[in-house]
Amino acid sequence: MNANIRALAALAALLSLSAAACAAPTDEEAPEAVETSDDLVSRSAYFETFEGQDGQFYFHLMAANGENVLQSEGYSTLANAEAGVRSVLANGHDKRNFELRTARNGDVYFVLKAANGEVIGTSELYASTSNAERGAMTVRRLVRIQRDPNLQVAPKRERFELFTGEDGKSYFRVRSGNGEIVLGSQGYASRQSARKGIASVVSNGADATAYDVFPAASGQWGIRLVAKNGEIIARGELYASKSNATRAVTRLTQVLRGGLPIE
Repeated sequence: MNANIRALAALAALLSLSAAACAAPTDEEAPEAVETSDDLVSRSAYFETFEGQDGQFYFHLMAANGENVLQSEGYSTLANAEAGVRSVLANGHDKRNFELRTARNGDVYFVLKAANGEVIGTSELYASTSNAERGAMTVRRLVRIQRDPNLQVAPKRERFELFTGEDGKSYFRVRSGNGEIVLGSQGYASRQSARKGIASVVSNGADATAYDVFPAASGQWGIRLVAKNGEIIARGELYASKSNATRAVTRLTQVLRGGLPIE
């Protein structure tokens, strides 16, 4: 009799777990509700801190595969930047704290806001709304499974970095000597195609006239590298002022003239 009761209890527990597993998760569910293999990989996501050319301190949120999914506003001290990281962890799980914005040239990006409406972080520039929405979803997923800030100092070496994004596509970016990511590509179907994109940056990027410096929204400024045929080769971060964006272009032309390794 007792054995039968125990068997029925075990069956009921199994059915309960199966029903929970079949339930479709909402965008606002806690990470414990559903955990995929991608979530497990992304547990090694981390924040990079660096000092910008303007003397202020910043952080990047880096996915486990190396994709830069969020950059902070500038802070006067490293301690304040680290407090900003904690604010991302406190606010970045909630979809309501994200806002999509469109730059004047049509590029799309998103910002993450605190409860008081202050902007904590800004994404890279995207060619489409769907890509920006995917980036925002990636940030939320990473934040939900972060247990601590996992702060690291950004590597201070000028180079091209070639990596595979969260979507399985190949990307490249240019990292400056202070650790800042100053230029990044859109996704390519293969690493070979991404390497061709790098070759195009090398061919065009040493010429300051090849860069488009444009106003985004809320006083921010963006940069992008444009080929002679009008094709957009790569986009930079968003900057708080036009002078900061122009300074980034100057630095890009300098480092590209000197030649950069690919890692």
